[in-house]
Amino acid sequence: MLPIHFNKQVFINSLKTNKKMVTYLSTTLALLATLFIHGLIQGNLKPEFFAYALVVSAAFYVWDVVDHKSRKLAKITE
Repeated sequence: MLPIHFNKQVFINSLKTNKKMVTYLSTTLALLATLFIHGLIQGNLKPEFFAYALVVSAAFYVWDVVDHKSRKLAKITE
């Protein structure tokens, strides 16, 4: 087995700097994994469900970006 060097500090620093990206990516992956497991158990695994999950995750990301910008503008105008 080949030894794999993994620099933990680089990984931790990237998580600290990209908090929103990490949150949305991990939420998207968790949603996709949940859909996959549920689909395997129920026997109705369809690609449309995964596409819907990606669309919903993207919509939440856009909502967060717009909310962040509008709050910043509201704070400036006060």
